[in-house]
Amino acid sequence: MPKAFLNPQMRLGFTAILALLTMGLRPAAGLPRCPPQDELLAKAEIVVEARVKSLSIGESGLLLTENFPSRMVRADLEIKRVIKGKFLGNEATVYGTLYPPGPFMELTAMALSYGFDDRDTFEWELSRHEIGDDVALFSMNACNYRKFPDWAVGPR
Repeated sequence: MPKAFLNPQMRLGFTAILALLTMGLRPAAGLPRCPPQDELLAKAEIVVEARVKSLSIGESGLLLTENFPSRMVRADLEIKRVIKGKFLGNEATVYGTLYPPGPFMELTAMALSYGFDDRDTFEWELSRHEIGDDVALFSMNACNYRKFPDWAVGPR
């Protein structure tokens, strides 16, 4: 057995990494919690019933500061119907950063179930965020209203 594994500092480091992997990534305790979903629904301007056509993680292509992660999550949604507000399109693309991750696990489950016997739809608030003059995007990291089927929401 290599001497590095016998070193107490190395064992402590491996134990810490194992503990972090076991607990999973969660937003920091210091971040403010989102209001309850019923309050978010009341404040939402646009809510749709949607399906996840595709979900990906990749380089954003945005010009960011040196220490800011440039990878983003992209979810291409197929809009089945508008529940609240007005939205004229049949598709929307939602972007999010990897931290805080937002409902990434739920979106992954919905993407995997695309086309599965009408059990692949969920409710989602299209939350528009301006990022410049005449440029906006739909964000998944804000406190958005969302309602996933019970089977797609894992234990927390």
